[in-house]
Amino acid sequence: MWGYIHLISWVAIVLLTVVALVIYPKSTKSFTMLQMINRVFYILVILSGIMMVQYSVEQSWILAIFKILMGIIVIGVVEMLLSYRKSQKPTGMFLMIFVIVIVITVSLGFYLSGGYPLFN
Repeated sequence: MWGYIHLISWVAIVLLTVVALVIYPKSTKSFTMLQMINRVFYILVILSGIMMVQYSVEQSWILAIFKILMGIIVIGVVEMLLSYRKSQKPTGMFLMIFVIVIVITVSLGFYLSGGYPLFN
C-alpha cells in the first residue's frame, strides 16, 4: 500500500510541477494553488518513504541513504524551480537539474526494489 502512495505521489509531483511551469504566465493564482498541492504531496512522499525505508535498507543501506538524499534534493529542486519561475528568473538550470535528479532517484528506486517499485 505504501508503495502505491509513494509512486502516485511522485508522479503527481512531477505532473503538477510541469503544469505549474506551463501555466504560470497565464494564471498566477492557479500557479500558487498547484504549488500548495505539490507541498501536500511532499508530505505524502516523505511519510510513505519512511514507511518503506526498511525494504531499501535490506538491499543496500548505502544506496538507500543515497536515494533518500536524492529524494530530498528533488523536493528542493522543485521548490527552487517554482520559486524562480514565480519571481521570473531564468529556470533553465533548475529544469536540467530536475530532470537529472528525477532520473537518478527513479533508477535507484527501481534498483532497490528489485525492479518492482511497489514492494508487493
